[in-house]
Amino acid sequence: MKKNKILLVLMAGLLPFLECYSQETRQMVKVSNLENVKGTLYIGWYNNADDFRINDKAIYRKEIDVTNLSEVTVTFDKIPDGNYAIAVFLDEDNDYLLDKNVFGIPKEKYGFSNNVLPAFRPATFEESAFTLSNEKKVVSIKLK
Repeated sequence: MKKNKILLVLMAGLLPFLECYSQETRQMVKVSNLENVKGTLYIGWYNNADDFRINDKAIYRKEIDVTNLSEVTVTFDKIPDGNYAIAVFLDEDNDYLLDKNVFGIPKEKYGFSNNVLPAFRPATFEESAFTLSNEKKVVSIKLK
């Protein structure tokens, strides 16, 4: 009985130590420049270049109603350590697509992690990628 109590006390003492070495953490994505419009914000996390910017291929994804907001912070729980890139777009007409004009230029707001916004093409996975390594992070993305 005494050994069980000692073991329980030791295990309880180790829990905070083990928690700080967890392989999964809570991450936050802060999106700004929404301009108080009506629509749905799509946030997708990707872990490879082949799937990057394809909504249905995001490994973590959230859809947020952002009507009348200028910015929003969204929490993602239990994101494992690794390399990621985030793509975001504001779907103002709720058709689940980033609408583009005849030249392929987006008509709706969009953004990427690292705030990469090349002039004549979408950002690549490599340009947008960042590494999570056992840390809480706030990824700030300003929509264009």
